[in-house]
Amino acid sequence: MSIGDDDPALPIEGWTEVPLSVERLWHTFADAESWPAWNPCFSRVWVRGGRLREGDSFVWLFNPIRRWYPYRLPARAKIVEWRPYERATWEVTLPGFHALHSYRFEALGPDRSRLGSWEVAEGPNYVRLRRFWLAHFRYVCRSSMEGGAALGAHRVGVRLRAYGEDRGRPPILAVPGLDGSVASIEPIVERLAADRRVLVADYTAEHNHTLEDLAAEIAAAARDATSGKVDLLGQSIGTLLAAEIATGGTLAVRRIALIGTFTRVRDRSLRIANALSALSPYALQRWASPALLALVCGPVGDGRRHPFFSASRRSVFSRTRRRTAWQLARDFAPLLRRLDEPLLVVLGERDRFMPRGDADRVRAAVQPRGRVVAIPSCGHVLLPSAAIERAAAEIGEFLA
Repeated sequence: MSIGDDDPALPIEGWTEVPLSVERLWHTFADAESWPAWNPCFSRVWVRGGRLREGDSFVWLFNPIRRWYPYRLPARAKIVEWRPYERATWEVTLPGFHALHSYRFEALGPDRSRLGSWEVAEGPNYVRLRRFWLAHFRYVCRSSMEGGAALGAHRVGVRLRAYGEDRGRPPILAVPGLDGSVASIEPIVERLAADRRVLVADYTAEHNHTLEDLAAEIAAAARDATSGKVDLLGQSIGTLLAAEIATGGTLAVRRIALIGTFTRVRDRSLRIANALSALSPYALQRWASPALLALVCGPVGDGRRHPFFSASRRSVFSRTRRRTAWQLARDFAPLLRRLDEPLLVVLGERDRFMPRGDADRVRAAVQPRGRVVAIPSCGHVLLPSAAIERAAAEIGEFLA
């Protein structure tokens, strides 16, 4: 890594090797709201629509150069160059200050690439505060290089986590809920894995732009890991991903079990929740998320130690906001009607996440070919132990 000297005519520049293909590196970078997850110079990033394009503007907060400095430096930039897998450049314009910052990408092989950071500035206010700006540019460059070099240690994209042994039965491909981890269905998976292999799609680190793109990535990972037919299990948004996989035709699907599926979401409530999440400090979101999820997805009953709540604190909230936005203003009833395989739908009788009357719309979409089971004293997530046992028994018998 090299960084320019104190000459204001020279840019601050650095390069580092990244143990990812240039395609994976680019897709990680293009998910701008997730930059704080790997680049420690960024505190928060806001992108209108969630995607960067040439000509767009976006806003972010820098972390301080030293942790004990009491500030978060805001910035607003315009994308002036957006060349996938090659270069992204933005400009920052302030009174008496103009800066250009480029991130550059080079392929080195199938699983190796180079990431570069390049920044230059000019203007009277840059010259007056030159010492501060040079220190800041070095900090951004150093953080970007260190974060990029460590990306190999981060999970990028969809990973399949295996539970149980291959006992001659078709494996189960399980797709969990919004946070992308196994947590929302872990107790069910542990019970099903007692007599067959279960592959859980961990998509906590995915960087897709649409629900359909994520479903295709999960299907591709399952094709590489299995042969023959599979059973599908989905929970919440995972039911929609499972339905997309089943109707996509790229996997041979035998049976499908859906937990907490829906045809519509509460658009207004989720738009407000997404907006509040984008404006709230991460620490506040981590502290409040278990209580909010208990309110929205309960009743909790004796399930207060369910892994669903601890996983919610570890969520990358920019990613959960993006996945929430995929569901807004859409009707998924036609997708459910396209399912031809034997189908079991498990719904909580006290599901507060579903809009009023949506359980009836789900039944109409899946019957007569599918069976719907309502679990008493249960919400959107199977939290009370009695609900877990009942649902696991129903799903195990159906998939057997």
